Amino acid sequence: MIARLDLLRHELQLAARSLSRNAVFVITSVLSLALGIGASSAAFSVLDAVRFRALPFPHGERLVVIQEVPAAINGAPAACLTGCDPSYETFAQVLREHRFHSLEAVAGFTSGAKGLVLGDEITPVLGAVVSPNVFALLNVRPTIGRTFSAEDDRLGAPPVVVLSHTMWTARFAQDPAILGRVVKLSDTRYTVIGVMPAGFEFEVASQFWLPVVPTLDPSTRPSIRNLTVVARLAPSATIATLRAELSTIAPAVQLSARGQPVSTKLVAAPLRERYVASTQSHDLIFAGIVACVLLIAVANVATLLLVRTMQQERELAVRTALGAGLGNLTIFLFSQQAMLVSAGAGLGILLASWLLRTLSSLAALDSIRPLGMDYRVDGGVAAFAVALALVIALMLALVPLRIIRTMDFQCVLRESTTGGVGRRHGSAQRLFVVAETACAVVLLVGAALMATTVLRLTRLDVGFDAARLIQGTPSFPHSWRVKETYLPVSERILGELGTLPGAASAAMRASNRLGARGAPGEVRLTGESSPLPPTVTPAVVIAVSPAYFATAGVRVEAGREFDDNDREATMPVAIVNQWAARRWWPNAAAVGQSFRIDSAAGAGVTVTVVGVVRDNKAAQPNVLLAVDGPEVYRPYEQTPSTFPTYLVRATTGLAPQALLRPARQALIRAVPDRPVFTALVAEQVARQLAGVRTNALEILGFALIGLVLALIGVHGVLAYTVSSRTREIGIRGALGASRGAIRVMVVRDALLLVADTA
Repeated sequence: MIARLDLLRHELQLAARSLSRNAVFVITSVLSLALGIGASSAAFSVLDAVRFRALPFPHGERLVVIQEVPAAINGAPAACLTGCDPSYETFAQVLREHRFHSLEAVAGFTSGAKGLVLGDEITPVLGAVVSPNVFALLNVRPTIGRTFSAEDDRLGAPPVVVLSHTMWTARFAQDPAILGRVVKLSDTRYTVIGVMPAGFEFEVASQFWLPVVPTLDPSTRPSIRNLTVVARLAPSATIATLRAELSTIAPAVQLSARGQPVSTKLVAAPLRERYVASTQSHDLIFAGIVACVLLIAVANVATLLLVRTMQQERELAVRTALGAGLGNLTIFLFSQQAMLVSAGAGLGILLASWLLRTLSSLAALDSIRPLGMDYRVDGGVAAFAVALALVIALMLALVPLRIIRTMDFQCVLRESTTGGVGRRHGSAQRLFVVAETACAVVLLVGAALMATTVLRLTRLDVGFDAARLIQGTPSFPHSWRVKETYLPVSERILGELGTLPGAASAAMRASNRLGARGAPGEVRLTGESSPLPPTVTPAVVIAVSPAYFATAGVRVEAGREFDDNDREATMPVAIVNQWAARRWWPNAAAVGQSFRIDSAAGAGVTVTVVGVVRDNKAAQPNVLLAVDGPEVYRPYEQTPSTFPTYLVRATTGLAPQALLRPARQALIRAVPDRPVFTALVAEQVARQLAGVRTNALEILGFALIGLVLALIGVHGVLAYTVSSRTREIGIRGALGASRGAIRVMVVRDALLLVADTA
């Protein structure tokens, strides 16, 4: 045993001395491996956060999400038109009351914003409405105080709130007397009953929590009508048994646009799928890119090892002549690779940690990173890096072992060069280089396509003028949500915004859904016996005020814009976009045509088209991803809404930022103690582009890494090829070949090598 340890120590010392004499080879190999292992470990951490790591909740593997989906239509599953979260009625009347055999607990939650009123300051804060058992389901206890009880979750109960640790710290300086303090959120005063522990912000960075029944009961006329429903499976139950049980339960009745029941059903899926679905496309693309980088790195190091081993042929032959056996040579070569891979793995873990910190700091990626599932280098990621390093070491060991097992040491000692051996292994070199160059080309093509996409999106014609445009959205109190109250308030706000110093014009917009939840609305052209197909039917009718299109910068292509004469008592009119005009009346002018719209309340109205506007994305929440389709506009007074959005255009020469504060103050004065959101429309569009640009930069960065690694590999092969052909080049020179001709020969070989990739 001691002799074997002495032999191993001796070979390790020889390997270390051998590597120390070739610093360029060591640095190149270690950096290549560090890039490959580091990028792969970072990618594994991203995938592990969502797909493999335990959910950040107790018994996360038993948590499921229940959804309410439209029943199959003609045997085909119907898609959710407005999301698949169950309605409040289904949650309150069915899921909470049913005695499940497959479930231990059922909880519901949803998110929303309120205005935190502290003195004269009103700050929008995001919070959640939860059933009292959410905290027990997640096994989390408050730092101080208590969570909700059954008494808090009933109509008429005194309003209470639970604060997050972040809000308690940032807004109340960790006041120890916070319990019992009255906090004003929007137009309601809540008594603080508890503070949750640091780090708990389930599920959307919530700053506060309210009980579900007093907030969402239909008698309160809430704006939120659906909840995310999470449940925990019983110990002996499976997702299959739960699905079978849900198939026997009827959801609460949903009505169509005509007041007819809409058929829906309850389905269940593991909670993890909720997170996987939100990141799937990004994660898979990311993993594929990193796999290419890893392959390039391994092929690059294999090429360098092949070159180095062939350069060491004479040294190995001499050691064999002096009595070293195949085992000694194997240990010697494998020791070199183990040192290289160990150094590369250690540096790769540091690189992965830096990459993950960078990814976590990118705000553009927040939407695809689930809360509580942060990217980090933990024991699992480190174990992955070590396992990957071992696999790479074993794979790389095959290269020199193959050479020494087939090497004719006597021939090497007799020859003054190793050209013959080089020719025997030239095909392996070329194979490695072709593989890494092919991967680099794939990455570069992907980066070029992504860059083209970003460039195209930056030049996307959104159909409206976002420059100098400000958007503001107030939240009307529940008591205002009757037409007699909110309509005059809306008009008063519009008038005040239009008279702000520096405002060129102002308008308002609201979207009114066609059809009931889960059911598409219907549009029937005059003279047609059947409604338009769903593919050419809008999901909403957009209610706009006069001067809306001028304010938004949308061109009127035919007819006219709405004016002050388009009121509730006048003829119902509409404006359509070019997309609808072309497909609804392909052989006639749209202006003057009429059609019937079924509203969500089940009533219908026949409208006359008075104008056609340019296709635009001004009313779309994401202008970059919005798909062209039909749009119908109605006068705001004929189809009013309690959720208007206001647009203000700054005058030419005035920076729109100068109007943000006055516009916000005007909205706060009109709707006091309520959350108000204001933004520059151009900045909103830019933020949407930031996510796409970040993905493009990711691909471009990895493509450049792959390109550098591929260049190193090609250079290594060419360098060895030239060095192994020294005698041949000398003979060519002696026979009259010029330096230029020799350079052309070398460049030709390089081009042929790269051409093999194609």
